Amino acid sequence: MRRFFAWGVLGLFALAISGCFFISAPLTVEKTLLVPFYVYPSWWDPDVYLWDDLAAAGDSARIWAIINPASGPGGPPNEDYQRGLSDIRGHVTILGYVWTNYGQKSLDEVKTEIDVYANEFVSFGLQGIFLDGVASSADYLSYYEELVAYAKGRGLSPVVLNPGTTIDEAYLRNNVGDVIVIFDDAYQALPGWEFPEYLGRYPPEKFGALVYATPEDAFLSVLSQLDQRGFAFVYVTDDDLPNPWDRLPTYWSRLLSVLSPSGQGKYNAVRP
Repeated sequence: MRRFFAWGVLGLFALAISGCFFISAPLTVEKTLLVPFYVYPSWWDPDVYLWDDLAAAGDSARIWAIINPASGPGGPPNEDYQRGLSDIRGHVTILGYVWTNYGQKSLDEVKTEIDVYANEFVSFGLQGIFLDGVASSADYLSYYEELVAYAKGRGLSPVVLNPGTTIDEAYLRNNVGDVIVIFDDAYQALPGWEFPEYLGRYPPEKFGALVYATPEDAFLSVLSQLDQRGFAFVYVTDDDLPNPWDRLPTYWSRLLSVLSPSGQGKYNAVRP
């Protein structure tokens, strides 16, 4: 379902209070959280174990979670990963991380990692693949077409591509990948980023954005901007470099509330 609320029907209202501008508006594109979950499953320490939190979140919001055991599968899952995967299976869609080095990694190497996920992780609930370091040039189109076809041939779906920036439209015309992440950067980079004009020619379900270093007072406005541009897959966090994906955002509960099926109908964005 592409759009489930119309701006013209619900409208907008604004109120200036104490120097702030409050906007109440619906999200117009149904959202799925695309969560890079590069967190070790330290199940023995409840203070740092986040996999059960992710599982609980998956019962209230649509979540695709990317696991990354060792910059790829790194072999069969150890007992800790088996425990973590068992906790989240059935609650979220689980994707396995594979680095492609912008088309410079050999096809055989990438396929070998896909095979590990297919052979060793599917029984613990893994469903799809997240190809990272994707080349944005059409020169590598056949490379990624082959990898997507290979992953799906191994029964792994969905397949997400992450160039992290605007990709050549040929990938969209040829339907390479189920979702393409065309923004993967810090919050500070978003205002100056030029959204590709082809966004409006394809369903929102084709596009994802990962925005890190996003302060709590800005995440709603980020969601609003991505929503208006037509992104169905989103993730915002206040985590930052060197690894912005090693914890959940401090405003995780607020994010879930906004992106739950009941919460997507209306939210309050606060802009100074």
